[in-house]
Amino acid sequence: MEQIISYIQATVPGDKPDNLPNQDYIQVFENDTIYIGSVSDGLGSSLHSKDGARLACECVIEILKNENSKVDFNALSDKITKHWQHLVEQNKGLIKDYRTTNSFVSVFKKEKLILAGQLGDVMISLRIDGLFRHFEITQKEFSNETDCLGSGKNERYKIAKYEFGHSFDFLIATDGISDEIEPLKLEAFQNYLKDKFQNVSTDNRNIELQSEIENIMKDKNNDDKSLLYTWTNRK
Repeated sequence: MEQIISYIQATVPGDKPDNLPNQDYIQVFENDTIYIGSVSDGLGSSLHSKDGARLACECVIEILKNENSKVDFNALSDKITKHWQHLVEQNKGLIKDYRTTNSFVSVFKKEKLILAGQLGDVMISLRIDGLFRHFEITQKEFSNETDCLGSGKNERYKIAKYEFGHSFDFLIATDGISDEIEPLKLEAFQNYLKDKFQNVSTDNRNIELQSEIENIMKDKNNDDKSLLYTWTNRK
């Protein structure tokens, strides 16, 4: 049976002073052999973090779509970091002004392998053949700073590889979302997303998701809120 990958995504600006723009970014790429989802959260204290977040997603996808599942984790982390820095320098910018966190999940369809990577506090929650695998979020050294691209300190991605058999679903979310969800309710949240949105027309899924985030997820913080949720169906 053919395996179909479906996904929903939404990003909602936070209630912030001085009309600061949304500094989150989401990007998805898919072809016959690979699916890649990436989410970034630019640091609010950096002048061009919105562009840094976009460049991080573009960089990850550009690199991963040309890689294979046997890639060395350290080499991949270094390649992403250096290429992101190169893209920033092409913009004639200062690295520190583009700081951003980033996470990604790459599905190698034919090999039935998943590669997940995280730098900073963009949450990843994977369910593979019914078994949950959570990436522990790196604790921030200061209340407003986390590991990130452009920090000049710890810029190494935490990367893991998993095999899958019949199914997977995963959530990538910025801390504006993850801080709103109680950890013990994360599984229920993913169940809710899949059960609801697989029954919503493709054209309306993202609009409805954005509306839900705007109306429901605002109790605990005023941050930008972004999520990408991906699941498999068989057809």
